Amino acid sequence: MSKIILKSPIQNSKFTEYLYEKYDIQNREETVTVVPLPNKDELESFEWNIGIIVGNSGSGKSTILNFLKLGEIQKAYNYDEPIISLFKDKTEEEVCELYFGMGLSSIPTLLRKVNELSNGERARFELAWKIGNARDGETIYMDEFTSVVNRDVAKSMSFALQRYIRKHNLKIILASCHFDIIEWLQPDWVFNLNKQKNEECEIERLIYQDDVKYNHYNKLDESEILSDARSID
Repeated sequence: MSKIILKSPIQNSKFTEYLYEKYDIQNREETVTVVPLPNKDELESFEWNIGIIVGNSGSGKSTILNFLKLGEIQKAYNYDEPIISLFKDKTEEEVCELYFGMGLSSIPTLLRKVNELSNGERARFELAWKIGNARDGETIYMDEFTSVVNRDVAKSMSFALQRYIRKHNLKIILASCHFDIIEWLQPDWVFNLNKQKNEECEIERLIYQDDVKYNHYNKLDESEILSDARSID
């Protein structure tokens, strides 16, 4: 399995020496963190639109995302114009659909500049900006997804995002420390860093659209699902 090994030298002092002695720390020269990576070949083996990397703070989510998005081009925006005017290469209808799809449907909000947006509005705008500037066939990456908004906003953002991404057949990989958005986001796969075993973890495929099992379940009556599930691998 592919992995990244992060090493950082320790600048020792009487405080670090105190920790070593109190907690019987043997490695006193550097810190070492092993971050597992999703298998790219596996991700190319099936069709998907939405993937999410989840795990506690410090588990390596941002490291993985930065590794995957090498070569990504970040396009700057103009702080002096209202956000409705920032996408110069799109039609008015396309811009409105994009913002509405991210949950930015308030006309006064669309007429504000980036620095005038609330935290929740800014998070939705940043997401719209990434999606709207993605090149054809390019995977979109979003770190700390929903981390600056309250949980209700996070769930509505997740639901709006998954509808837009699937409607336009795009690909996006998100990173988050919040697990409550998964049911609203309905990702096609999850890379859960909290499930590491011996410095390894696996891509978990979920049952959603374009999945044989999912389509099979859709044809069943509710009373049949429980008994039928036992016969499906």
